[in-house]
Amino acid sequence: MRPANSAVQLHCVGSGDAFGSGGRLSSCYHLAVNGDQLLVDCGSSSLIGLQRCGLKPIDISSVVVSHLHGDHFGGIPYLLLEGKYASQRRQLLTLIGPPGLQQQVEGALSALYPGTLEDGLGFPVHYVTLQAQVPLQINSFLIEPWPVKHGSNQHVYGLRIEAGGKTISYTGDTEWTENLLPLAQGSDLLIAECFAYDRPTPSHLDYQTLMKQRHRLDCRRLMLTHMGPEVLAQLDNLEMETLSDGELIEL
Repeated sequence: MRPANSAVQLHCVGSGDAFGSGGRLSSCYHLAVNGDQLLVDCGSSSLIGLQRCGLKPIDISSVVVSHLHGDHFGGIPYLLLEGKYASQRRQLLTLIGPPGLQQQVEGALSALYPGTLEDGLGFPVHYVTLQAQVPLQINSFLIEPWPVKHGSNQHVYGLRIEAGGKTISYTGDTEWTENLLPLAQGSDLLIAECFAYDRPTPSHLDYQTLMKQRHRLDCRRLMLTHMGPEVLAQLDNLEMETLSDGELIEL
């Protein structure tokens, strides 16, 4: 059963690919409902995007990561650094993701800023491991991860998030898989990566495949993100909506 309806705001903090195509920032989406704030992915440039959107890192209570590539989790070390030295954060930050998230985050932080962890961050960090198709309640957000296909790693997820009586689904990075159907089912919004235009690409979705499969994706609204150069060159000709950095959507 969905919770009672509340205003749900989605800020697209970053809509780019791993290469910064079109000058777009790396993947990051900010959800706010009932005073709770969740980041969905936190790519390397996320602190820049948050500032451009007028969002304060100290107000974010949780981060959920679809998979452990830098353009999806690489901003977390900077989020921790900002909390320690700039915001002087004291409240709990919950980090949710595939197995190995804590080791990857702490390893990256230690490599980028040696010694940062030695005397502590000054605030508690709680790591939670996603399990495929096991719903997880974090404050106002019910998160359900669905396995998708992106490279050889089996711990890569699309994320289905229910909050305020709305459902937002996010493919993460993936080629076409039938798991996208239950992921999207009944969603108010499906955020779909679309790196390629007319050539199926291993590990990624392409526009033509999404057009062919659109009638099977049971979602009220679909918006494209993570677009590569070929898709960006066709923006004026696309028949699907696209997301842009800084865009605010109310659900």
